[in-house]
Amino acid sequence: MTETKRLERYWRRMILTLPQTKDLKGAVTTCNPDIPLPPCNHAADINVNEDEAENLLNAVVKHAKSKDSALVRFRITPLTRPRTFSSFLESHGFKKEAEHSIMVYKGNELKEKLGPTGRTREIPEDELDVADKIVFTVFEFPNEWKRKWDRIMIDWMRKGGRYYVAYVEGKPVGTSFLFSLMKTGGIFNVGTLKEYRKRGIATALTIHAINESIRKGNDIHTLQTDKGGNAERLYKKIGFVTDHTASWYVKKL
Repeated sequence: MTETKRLERYWRRMILTLPQTKDLKGAVTTCNPDIPLPPCNHAADINVNEDEAENLLNAVVKHAKSKDSALVRFRITPLTRPRTFSSFLESHGFKKEAEHSIMVYKGNELKEKLGPTGRTREIPEDELDVADKIVFTVFEFPNEWKRKWDRIMIDWMRKGGRYYVAYVEGKPVGTSFLFSLMKTGGIFNVGTLKEYRKRGIATALTIHAINESIRKGNDIHTLQTDKGGNAERLYKKIGFVTDHTASWYVKKL
């Protein structure tokens, strides 16, 4: 199995753990309009013949409408079949929304540096609000997402997900999340409060997640970030390399 194929299988299985996900013939699609973020609302793992593309698109649209979604989104990767599927989407009114670098780390454990007054710890689900306050501030999520967001995160934690919070002088200032499948550790929700940035906290949180992933027996560790952005440069300094690019195409219903 190629590394790209493994990473995409990880993404498929991870998406299947989300609520309101359906395994269609030729794609897996998830639709959570209460949290209109791309990972919670898209179709991925597209694998159909050219003459089946129209039927797949109709099936994904039908699923989105059944969940009262205001949009339809597809995640396109080098494994998408047919290779012309992105052009097919554009011909049907879809626009490219973003490009993400799918990055991997396969090295050894790294030294964590959070400063003399800092520490990182895993939080249990009854302390989820601690992480919420950081994540909702860093990523500017509206408070009305909280109930559905918490349901997803608690479900992930009960399926083996691990939430980490960084503290500086006793104050929670940053987060990272690890979700393991197929001996692969996916790292999500890396963020630091604005007033604590440029202190190496995001780096320390990412390294903590890597080390925990290694200790869990994973032999590959992955994350995705905006292609060409500051976060991508940070992850490259840690030791991540880009395996491939995923493009997102969206259309309003």
